[in-house]
Amino acid sequence: FCNPYVYKEAFVFYGILYPIVAILTVVTNILVVGVFLKQKMKSPTTTLLIGLAIGDAGVGAVTLPLHIYYHSLQNYRFTLEYPGCIFYHVAPVISTILHTVSVWVTTVLGVQRYLVVSHPFKGPKYCTIRASVIVLVYIYVFATAMYFPQFFYLNFREIVVNGGNGIVYQVCECWATDVPAVYEGKLKILKLSLAKLIPCIILAITTILLVRKLDKEARQSGSLHAERQSVNRETREARLIRRTSLMIVVIVVTCLVVEVPNGLRYLTRTINPEALDPETDLFLVAILNVCTLLNFHINFWIYICLSQEFRKTLRSIVCRWNKKYQKVHLMSQSSMRTTSDNL
Repeated sequence: FCNPYVYKEAFVFYGILYPIVAILTVVTNILVVGVFLKQKMKSPTTTLLIGLAIGDAGVGAVTLPLHIYYHSLQNYRFTLEYPGCIFYHVAPVISTILHTVSVWVTTVLGVQRYLVVSHPFKGPKYCTIRASVIVLVYIYVFATAMYFPQFFYLNFREIVVNGGNGIVYQVCECWATDVPAVYEGKLKILKLSLAKLIPCIILAITTILLVRKLDKEARQSGSLHAERQSVNRETREARLIRRTSLMIVVIVVTCLVVEVPNGLRYLTRTINPEALDPETDLFLVAILNVCTLLNFHINFWIYICLSQEFRKTLRSIVCRWNKKYQKVHLMSQSSMRTTSDNL
């Protein structure tokens, strides 16, 4: 029979913390997409941020039902039912695909921002909205193709078990296919290099270069303003570029804080599979998964804190929804009064 994975402190991490963070992540990233889709917010950077928010929200949305049913309700103590066992296998694969998308979109954001800041004349020619859309499509297709064989790692079959007293259980029997033997070794190398090490290295390098460039420009700008004895000469465009660059730096750094430990854990497991005992490894994975999802949620607050335009647009959306709600509420109350008077 198919049995769920048993995690240490599964109820605390996956039954309480994970669902709360997942709900917050889905809601806030939907708001992010709604804000950045507004015409005045559209740019090559926000196009990438939309792709990032969709991937982040997808991770929470796909795994939320899984953890609520199996961990919040503590059904992980029982044998998997059919066809729930199929979703139990498929959901983590989809989550891994979207997690990889998130890492690579963040990497592209760092590279794009460095090109725009370091090459202010040539950079914008290549960093266009069309280019951002094409890159997003490539990233989503690439991540899906890399993990696609994992969907076929197991076969599933429904088995009807008589529990007595007329009670019948539909449990699931699962067994491994030939795909893991052919693909798993290659996937470990691909995941370690393309989903962990290479993005983290690129992120670290571009972040260091970008911070140095921003610091250099800030000093030059400070000297220029001191000579002109005015702090109001800086153009609005220059301030916007610097604020956007700072926002991207913070997003990249928070991503690195989570992904570096994730990569080190996977590297250790790849070099020496017995370095961590299974129970400790699953416990560590639980902590990293919650931290990863929390990082997906934190991006929303980074936009709130560092983007004035984002705050304005979000406020206008919320106010519009509030006005519509009040209008519907008033119409409902008026209709109820009319009905009461007629009676």
